Parts: sequence; structure tokens; C-alpha cells
Amino acid sequence: MNSFVRNALLAAAVAVALPAQAVVQSYTFDGVTDSGAFLNQIFSGNLSFDDSDLTGVGEEWIALGSIALDFLGQHHTLGNAAAAPEAAFFDGTFLGVSFTVNAGDPQFSLVAGYRSVGEAFFAYDTAAGKSGAGSVAYTAAVPEPESWMLMLAGLAGVAGIARRRFS
Repeated sequence: MNSFVRNALLAAAVAVALPAQAVVQSYTFDGVTDSGAFLNQIFSGNLSFDDSDLTGVGEEWIALGSIALDFLGQHHTLGNAAAAPEAAFFDGTFLGVSFTVNAGDPQFSLVAGYRSVGEAFFAYDTAAGKSGAGSVAYTAAVPEPESWMLMLAGLAGVAGIARRRFS
């Protein structure tokens, strides 16, 4: 067995033996209220979570690492949550987020979809007993340019090593 094949097999064995690396997913979201006392009000924010424990089978919930939401000039984060915010999945598909703030006025929730992220929504209640809702759209964040450059540098390094071995 030549040294290239032996090294490739060793690298594959090490990769299989190592535990999966944490994968932090980041999303931005925004929407507009389409009913109630705050009709046509915009909300937006961002969130992140580590999906390394995601199995991709059935219904799953993963704790959020961070969340920030701006609505009616107020900024809300994990510290404002009534319960631990979670990202919802079904068979590995992202469905949205469960995040409720029940302090202040209005109180509101981001609600995950049941079978698709398109079913996710935003709902609120005011102290005066008025409620409303709105649609929410999630967008997966694009990796930072530094991440792309690091990945390209790694690929160039592997290509250089392979080229040297076959020369």
C-alpha cells in the first residue's frame, strides 16, 4: 500500500472517530403585523442556535443561543423571555422559533410553524385587551467573508499537498 492511500485511510478513520463539530446556525427574521391595534407595524431580529444534536427525525426543539427582536421601538433578548426560547424542526426542517415576552405592553410571541416555516407567525396582546398577529419570514445568514476565505485557503492547501504527492 503506497503512503498516499495509507494516509487517506488514516485521515478517514480519524474523521469517523471524532465527534461531530458544533454547527451554529444563524437566522435573521422580519415581518409586519397584519391585524389589531398595531396594524402594519414592522418587527425584525436575529437568532442563533447550535444544531449539532439535531437528529433529523420527527419533531425536535433546540434551545436558542441568542435572540434579539425589535418591535415598537423596544429591543428584546433572551433575558426578556417568559420561557426558554427554542428553534423547532420536523424531520430536520427548520419551522421557526418559539419566543414569548410577557412583560410590558404589548406582550408577544413568535410561534413556529407546524409542518413548514411558512406557517410561522407573530402574535401580540395589549394591556387594553386588543390582540393582533402578523407573518414572519426567516432568512438563513450567509457565512462571513472571513469564513469563506479560511475555507478556500484550506482547500488550496489540500490541493497543494495532493499535487506534490502525485508529482
